[in-house]
Amino acid sequence: MPPRKFNPNDIYWLESRSFLEASGYRLRPKYQPDYVPSPDTIHDDYWAAYLGNPIMDAHRISDEHPVMLKAISMRVHPHEVEIGRFFSSPPLAKNPRNHCVPILDVLQDPSDADKQIIVMPRLINFDRPKFQTVGEVIDCFRQIFEGLEFMHENFVAHRDCWAPNLALDPTLLFPNGFHPIWTDRDPEDRRPAHHITRTECWPRYYFIDFGLSRRYDPANGPPLEPIIRGGDRSPPEYRKSGLSCNPFPTDIYILGNLMKSLFLYSRRRGKKRAILRSLRFLEPLVDTMVREEPALRPTIGEVIQRFDDLCSNLSNFHLGLPGRKHRFQLGLFLIQIARTFKRISPLPPYTSRSDRQIPIGSLRDFFTQERPPLSEAL
Repeated sequence: MPPRKFNPNDIYWLESRSFLEASGYRLRPKYQPDYVPSPDTIHDDYWAAYLGNPIMDAHRISDEHPVMLKAISMRVHPHEVEIGRFFSSPPLAKNPRNHCVPILDVLQDPSDADKQIIVMPRLINFDRPKFQTVGEVIDCFRQIFEGLEFMHENFVAHRDCWAPNLALDPTLLFPNGFHPIWTDRDPEDRRPAHHITRTECWPRYYFIDFGLSRRYDPANGPPLEPIIRGGDRSPPEYRKSGLSCNPFPTDIYILGNLMKSLFLYSRRRGKKRAILRSLRFLEPLVDTMVREEPALRPTIGEVIQRFDDLCSNLSNFHLGLPGRKHRFQLGLFLIQIARTFKRISPLPPYTSRSDRQIPIGSLRDFFTQERPPLSEAL
């Protein structure tokens, strides 16, 4: 039987186990004192770990609800808890356009005044399992754009909204559960996790990780924020000689680049990427979102209006086409035939918001322009 081994991240949670249980959260069996590794360690939590990330899965003791824990250094990320709580508090928390991950609880680490532990629902990466259809891709980005618009309307820039910081609620998608780390496996890591399609349950998507996010006051004019590179380091403004930029157009670029790299160009022709024909209709929108000059990019309200226009005339046949490049498409074709006979809609019910207002005048400048540095203004 192998000895118990833990990485540094594991050790932190092991040392916090008693405090977490007293606070109402229980770690999985691997972190309990009486845990004994299975002789068949290939299929055992013995190997499951979050390498390099201050996160951990747990269950809420009161109702066994699965949650995620994240330890945050207030010195390194002083705004993360504040912004998370802002969107998780009334009245914002109840707004259906709010797609920020709910903060269920905030715990103060009793042994480290610098650390707080936030408790969130257990989500998984937004593109697991793979998207099947154009309709599923449209529903996903409708929610993502809606969520970013809600953040921007509250003058918060995410600043790191690349793929790993987009998540979905897997509750309906995986009716029999999944392993907390190896999410494509069942809870015991014995076999692939059973899941249904997005079209059968239409999951909800969320933004996570507000470590780089900031909230601004429009009374101060367009923000001029020191550049802090997140996961996507390709925005053109990061390559300029200056050390600051308006972060709102950067949010637009990051989402546009995500659509371009992971969806529009998700197929290959030899060694080169080629556009996926079923999503070519989105190319004009994506091209505006990734413009070289930040001030020429659309606001998120304008993105949504253009997105709705592009999607409004698509046929059910088009909505059922592959939304990502799949190795085998015969199975998807048969699924689409079955859905047609069953009259399963390729999109969930959707009504374009009548109260959407695209920022104009000075407010549009706030979301697109850069305030000159103080030295230039003088």
